[in-house]
Order: sequence, then structure tokens, then C-alpha cells
Amino acid sequence: MRYLSPIFIICLIAGCATAGPPESNPASQPEAPPAIAVPIRFFQKYLSGADGHRCSMTPSCSSYALQAVQRHGALIGWIMASDRLMRDGRDELKRSPSIMTPYGRRWRDPVENNDFWWQ
Repeated sequence: MRYLSPIFIICLIAGCATAGPPESNPASQPEAPPAIAVPIRFFQKYLSGADGHRCSMTPSCSSYALQAVQRHGALIGWIMASDRLMRDGRDELKRSPSIMTPYGRRWRDPVENNDFWWQ
């Protein structure tokens, strides 16, 4: 797990060049730019399964990153994903409601809860 976070961040940085401005209407969520979506989807498909379901929050950190990029563009989405990776399993567990998932107890932290930074 220690090596996956830097790989994930490097992949997000590589896709920042294709970012456009954030959408003014958060309700319309276009697909993420292909250059930024590819490394995230690669991680979800091949690496996440090998590492197991270790994210203590729901949606998973990679799903959160993809949603943030789709909603706010690559640059702000990358910042939000980095913030999420830094707070995973820390003080957020005290603030967020817990729910049961097929993988056990997780803490709910959707992108919508963190949109206030970019409004």
C-alpha cells in the first residue's frame, strides 16, 4: 500500500495537462478526460484487486478521485483526491457517519461533502 499512493498521485499528475475549467453546474457530470481517467481505471481494474479493499471510507479512494475529476476537472480533482488520501483513516472517521458495506464497516465521505471548497 505504501507504494500505491505515489503511483496513484503520479498518474493523476500526468493527466493534469488535459484538464479544462471546472463545470459551473455540478449536477452535470461529464466523463473524465481520457488521459486522467485511464490511470485511475487501470488502478481500479488491476492494482486495487491485488491490494484488497483497504480504504476505510466509501466510496473508495479511487472512485472518489474519479468522481472528483469528473466533477471539477483534473487539477482540482487531483487536489481533492490527494486530500482524501491524506485523511483516509484519520480524523475523518470521527466526523463521518459509518455504514455497513459488503466489505465491512466504512465511513461515508462522498465528493458532495467536500464540494464547498470549490463553490
